[in-house]
Parts: sequence; C-alpha cells; structure tokens
Amino acid sequence: MTGVELTDRGLVVDREPNRLDELAIGFSEVLRRLDIDHVFVAGYVSILAGRSRSTEDIDVFIERCPADRLDQLVAELEREGYWGPAMPLSEMYGNLSNDTKVWVAPDGEMTPHLEVKFPGDEFDEASLRNAIDAHVGDHTIPIGPLELQIAYKLSLGGRTDLEDTAHLYAVFGETLSPTRLEAWVERLDVEDRYERLTNV
Repeated sequence: MTGVELTDRGLVVDREPNRLDELAIGFSEVLRRLDIDHVFVAGYVSILAGRSRSTEDIDVFIERCPADRLDQLVAELEREGYWGPAMPLSEMYGNLSNDTKVWVAPDGEMTPHLEVKFPGDEFDEASLRNAIDAHVGDHTIPIGPLELQIAYKLSLGGRTDLEDTAHLYAVFGETLSPTRLEAWVERLDVEDRYERLTNV
C-alpha cells in the first residue's frame, strides 16, 4: 500500500502522482500564479489518502472573485490547454455566480475533470480558510482539513461518502484533532453517525 501520513507538514503522500493528481497539480499551479485561493475537497482527498475507488471528477473550491479576475483565469487556462467539457470556460463567471459547477479538463478530454465551485456555505468557506498542504511527489496542493472532510461526508450520508469517511478515520484516527473533529460533528449535527464510525 502507498505510504500516506498526516504530519505537522500536512498530508504526505509517498507515491508518484497519478493522472488525477497531475490534473489537480496543474490546475493548482495556474491558480497560484494568479493568486487565487483554492482547496481540493471531497472524494479526491480520500483517494489521495490511499482509498481505492474510481472517480471522474475532482472537487475544488476557489475564492469568490470578480469577473475580471475570472476572465484572467479563463485566459490562462485556455493558454495552458484546458477547456470546458460541459460549457465554454468563457461563461465561468456567470456560472459560478449562479452556483453552477464549472467543469475544467485538458483539451478534448471529458474525464477526469475538475468541478470548480465558489464556496456555498460556512463549511465550504472553512475548508478554504483552513486548508492544509498535501505533498504528492515534489508537488504541494491545498486540501480541506481532514476533520472537516470527515464530518461533512458524515452529513452527506451517501454510501460512498460513508465509505470515504470510514477510510479517512481508519487511516488517520490516531493523528486527527479530536477537539476539531468533534466540533465539526456537532456543528453539522451528525453525532449519531460519528458514534457509529468511532465504535466500529
């Protein structure tokens, strides 16, 4: 199994980047150049943490930006060889402002793709504000704090969400902050599911 460890540096993933990682890393580099805050969340975090499951998308929140900054982002993405498989990237600002996800992928490809969103609630904002570093090979990308990822997925409650949660808890249970985890569990009102998770 791939070595993965939660340390004071963040999440350290001891393997070569795969196709999903390369997509996340490339997109992150474009956002960093433009100084746009972002964070990778949801299923991709579980996959980074060693869970074997397929996914066609990587969820990423970007900070709310005015139209001109997003136009810069679109121009940069197109220059770097990305496109919008679902709708043109040029419509990014309008879509994100209407809480519509924007798909971004390498030119001509449908999957895997990024699903880009503005934060929709306080939990999305908290992921962005409290992001930790994930180190994959020689690259670093920001991911949502694991305690919040676990609590949020418990609140979603779908089968894959609960499996992701069980994986993250099994791998990192010892190194997570119980205080932070329980605070998010309480805020998201998922104490019952959390109790089942911790008593497995």
